[in-house]
Amino acid sequence: ERFVEGEPMLNFVSREDEHHSKKDREELATIGLKTVMEMIFLHDFVHADLHPGNMIVDRNKSVRGQPLRVHMIDCGLTVELGERDHMNLVKILGSLIKRDGYAAGKLMVDTAKKCQATELDVEMFCRGIEKICLDDEENNFLESVGDYITDICYLACKHKVKLEAAFINAALACEIMEGLASSLYPDMKVQSVALPMVLKAEMMHGLKGLPNPRLWSLK
Repeated sequence: ERFVEGEPMLNFVSREDEHHSKKDREELATIGLKTVMEMIFLHDFVHADLHPGNMIVDRNKSVRGQPLRVHMIDCGLTVELGERDHMNLVKILGSLIKRDGYAAGKLMVDTAKKCQATELDVEMFCRGIEKICLDDEENNFLESVGDYITDICYLACKHKVKLEAAFINAALACEIMEGLASSLYPDMKVQSVALPMVLKAEMMHGLKGLPNPRLWSLK
């Protein structure tokens, strides 16, 4: 453990002035989102208490130009899955980000440790997830995580599908960081940051799969 000096991320979210410029805000949005995506997809690490109060901003004075950096503190609540469960999480989140809702739904069912759903329930659940992705033409999972989670939990309850806590924790971390990034940088293309992480994670686990062609219209 070590002491970190800096100022809260909230200072950059709440105001834009000479000490919290538009450029700084946009840089922090990119750093924060990229860091969280790397933690989840590449390092199998989820900070389970991720909020602006646990993010401290300073400048790296040991590097030319003294770029901004973000310290994520209070890591008492974290989630690490292990290789097999992490691969399953990558498959599920990757499918949602690539807007393949049916595959995501099927993976949620297949990876659930306990499932009381009938074959009809499973099919209706998967079709429901597929519809969520198809109906969300303008956005993507990472641009509207909260809405997705609400709808997914409703479908899971209705069709007796048990969702794994790891998926919920990772999705909530994505939601918090996406909301923060959007506040700092409203025009940010979240997909352009997230998709490369998904593809790297798939390669890391030896998974095969190319992005859904519909993604490229979102960039």
